[in-house]
Amino acid sequence: MKKLIKFNLSKICIIIGVSLIIVSVLLLSVLQGNIYFSEIKRQEYVKTIQSLIPTTHGSVLEEQNNNSMSVLSLEGVDFVGLLAMPKFNSVLPVGAQWGKSIKYPCKFNGSIYDRTIQIGATTQKGQYDFYHEISVGDDVLFTDMVGKVYSYEISNIRYDTHIDQTSLTASNSDLTLFIKNIFDFNYIIISCCNLK
Repeated sequence: MKKLIKFNLSKICIIIGVSLIIVSVLLLSVLQGNIYFSEIKRQEYVKTIQSLIPTTHGSVLEEQNNNSMSVLSLEGVDFVGLLAMPKFNSVLPVGAQWGKSIKYPCKFNGSIYDRTIQIGATTQKGQYDFYHEISVGDDVLFTDMVGKVYSYEISNIRYDTHIDQTSLTASNSDLTLFIKNIFDFNYIIISCCNLK
């Protein structure tokens, strides 16, 4: 009787173990599929935005009465611009509203026009998966929805375990990027200074 119970218990443990492995593989496949389709959608958004905004040209940040940013809506998603890092051949759409999606960078706060904009993203594939290669001196370009291109240079990179409005504002930069590292749950905070 004891041998039968031991044998049945072993079978149950093996079945549970195999089931957990199968579920893990299925979940990983679904996650990889979502990342793949997000990357394709991101590329479509970039191409569509580039085709819809006027011819881009370099611009100088000037004080203005209204600092609100123009928005372009695509498939119910609002975008305020394109963020490019030429060193990595990366162009990403920037969502207008934080918290709506983690599929592409989103504006957390501020405006490009008064040098207070903060844009957040993650290290997942299709966003800043090259985060470990970003360095001080790298160029960053932001194109708004009226075709103006603003040039920046990374002036500082720091790491933190959490972010809030105070910590991002304290960076004293013209453009602040922050990246959530999905592997260790820390944040990379990147300060950029305007080149014009």
